[in-house]
This record gives sequence, structure tokens and C-alpha cells, in this order.
Amino acid sequence: MERFLAIWAVLWLLSFFLPLLLSNERSRRVAAWLLPALGICALYFLRNEWGPWLRLAAASLGLLYLIKGTVLLQYPAARIRALSRWGLLIYMTIWPGMSPEPFESRGTAADDAGRRFVKGLLIAYAGLAFIIFLALSVLRLPPLLIGWAGIAALLLTVHFGLSDVLTGGLQAAGWRVGPLFDEPHKSGSLREFWSARWNIAFVEMDKRLFLRPLARRLGAQSAFVGVFIISGVLHEMGISYPAMAGFGLPLLYFLVQGAAISVEARLPVSSRLFTLAIIILPLPLLFHPPFHDQLIVPLFHSLHAALTSRPMEFYLDKALWIAAVLQLFVLIASFQVPTRLRWKDDLSKLSSFNRKLMWTYGLFIVLTILAFSVLTFALHDEFLRGNPAALGLAAFIAIFWTVRVAVDLFYFSKEDWPEGSQFVIGHLLLASLFVCLIAIYAGLLMWHGLR
Repeated sequence: MERFLAIWAVLWLLSFFLPLLLSNERSRRVAAWLLPALGICALYFLRNEWGPWLRLAAASLGLLYLIKGTVLLQYPAARIRALSRWGLLIYMTIWPGMSPEPFESRGTAADDAGRRFVKGLLIAYAGLAFIIFLALSVLRLPPLLIGWAGIAALLLTVHFGLSDVLTGGLQAAGWRVGPLFDEPHKSGSLREFWSARWNIAFVEMDKRLFLRPLARRLGAQSAFVGVFIISGVLHEMGISYPAMAGFGLPLLYFLVQGAAISVEARLPVSSRLFTLAIIILPLPLLFHPPFHDQLIVPLFHSLHAALTSRPMEFYLDKALWIAAVLQLFVLIASFQVPTRLRWKDDLSKLSSFNRKLMWTYGLFIVLTILAFSVLTFALHDEFLRGNPAALGLAAFIAIFWTVRVAVDLFYFSKEDWPEGSQFVIGHLLLASLFVCLIAIYAGLLMWHGLR
């Protein structure tokens, strides 16, 4: 693991600094080929030292950053140096997209950033719950089902959930990034699915590095076929290479896609049903049995072992510490409320007594939440032992936050909340925090009740 991290760090630093330091055009062209070549050599010579998941990380994330370096080397050094330093760092760390243009400078938040963030986080929650369910059920389900359901759960969490969380968060911060997955289920044709809706970061890479150069040399149609072949090879590295088996099947999957797109261009077969059928039916070629057996099924067995190797008391012990800290986070958010919601302007319209009454109510709520946190810290062991007074306090805290969520759901309306992405995102994060607190204190009570 240490060797893997050291190699990854060296190659990442090269990808980050070579585009900034090299000014000579010839040197930049040589470095653009050298970076992925170094990565491929590392993948080959170290393949037997790494386990399946390290090989997957190296072949996907590792090559991703090397290819980003290659993309940056296609721009003049002066233009790369003109990028926002924070933007360049985000591009080379957390953002999987290939286009650096959105990180030239920050602007205002996108109008739908909050909605995208909320949708992504809710999907990620659903995907995480699915992953936990599969991990807990892995011993009672057949491996084939675990393999396919596990892939679905991971895609749901990462591709449809966390990708929108990341996109919405960056858009809310003023970076002009586009979606990584643009509602692929709405694709009316295979060409639309592969070129405009699915894994747009991969599409950007294909266009920049392969499609345009191939089109100049071979023509548009041959270049299009060539891109599908290259996509198949890259997926071999991300799927067959980690499993060290199943080579050729992911490439065959993408050849099927390319052939189907050619048929689609010549015959009137374009439809959502045709698109879904061609994408889904050959999936066993892409996610072949060795990938299931070497990566997905062992992953869920490992998660099962991690979740069930400790008694429930262990998890509640950690959860109570977390609950105490989370309620301090609620206070941090509460201290921003008067400024963010412009209490000074709105409360000035009230009479002096009503204004003081509102501030008094606010202060008492703050003190109550502070007491929840302090008492959870102080009575931590009493909660675990089941002291009646501590359990009574846990019940009161659970009811308090349950009522707060109910008020949010049934009393506040969407129109009551201020407009703006920051408020939409903040609203969901606070609601998520409240639900987490309910789960911890109610879970403690249920555990003692079942005992």
C-alpha cells in the first residue's frame, strides 16, 4: 500500500507541475505522451504486487490524473498559469471532468445548483442504504445476485448520487462545471446516450484526445468506431485488469455499442426502448463474472465482516460521541441565522416587546441544544448502561428533533425558505443532521428496549 501511494503521489505531482513548468512546445508534446506511458508501465510491472482493488484504483483514478496532465499539456503554459490556483487544484483533485475551462475563474452560483445537490444527496443516501442492506444480507443471497445488485448499488451511490453532489456543490461555489451524468435514462438514442448523457467526463476525454485527431486522419466515421475501440480498451484496464481475467469482453461490449449505433444511423430503430435494450442486455460482457468474483462479491463480504464483527454497543458508543458533536454543529449553523435571514430588518418591524421575546426564544433554543450536547458528553456512559434518567433524556432529545423535522415537513412551506442555492443546500444538510440525531437517540432506546 505504501509503495502504491508513493508511486501515485509522484505521478500526480508530475501531472500537476509539468503543465505549469514546461514552456517549450516540443517538451510539452513529449510529456503529454510520457505521462500515460509511465502509468501504463506502472500498471504492468506492479500488477502482481497489488490486490484487485488497488489495481482498480491505479487503473481508474491513477490514469485519470495522468490523462488530466496530458490534457493540460495541450494548452499553452501561460494559459495554465492564468487559471485560478484554487480552480486548478480542484480540477486536479476532486473533479473527474477533463475540461479545465470551468476553473478559469469563479462566478455566481448556478440557478439549479441547489436542486442538483439535493437530488444527488438523496440518491446517495438511498444507494448507501442499499449497500448496507446488501452487506448485511450477503450470507443469505446468492453470489450472482450480490454481484449485480452490488454493481447497481455502487452505480446508484457514485454515478447518480455523489456525482450530482459534487457538481451541485461546485456550481453553488461559483465554478461553471457541467453535469457528469445528464439524466441518461432520458436518452432517445444510443448516440445521445454515449455522446451527451452518460459519463460526460469520459466523453470530454474521448473528444479531446482521440476523436478529433482520429477524425483528421481517418475521417469522421472511422474515428467514431476508433473511439469505441479505445473506450473498450480503457474499460479493459478498469474492469478486466483489476480482476486479471475476462480480457476481451469489455472491448466486445463496446464493439457491440458501436455496431448498434451504426445500425441506428441507417435504420429507423431509435427509441428509448432500443437504447435501453442495447445498453443493458450485453452488460454481462462488460461486468463479466471475474469482475464479480474478484471485486464486487468480496467487497460485500468484507463490509459484512466489518459491520458484524463488533457488538451494537461499540457502534452506539461511537454514535453518542458523534451526536454530541453534531449538536455543536447545529449551534454553529444557528449563530449564522440572524445574519443570513436578516433578522435585524424583519424584527425591526415588530414592537419592542415582541422583538425581545423572539430573541429570548432563540436564546433558550440555543441553550437547550447546547445542554443536549454537554449532557451527551457528560452522561455518555450512563446512556450506554441504560440509566433510567439518561434514557429519559435520550427520549426527550429524540422527540425534540423528531418534532423539528415534522415542523419542517408539514408546517414550513417551500416558499417560506429564502431563495438561493446556499439555502437549499443548507436546508437539506440541516435536515439530514436532524434525522441522524433522531436515529442515534431512538436507536439507543430501541437497543435497550430489545435487551
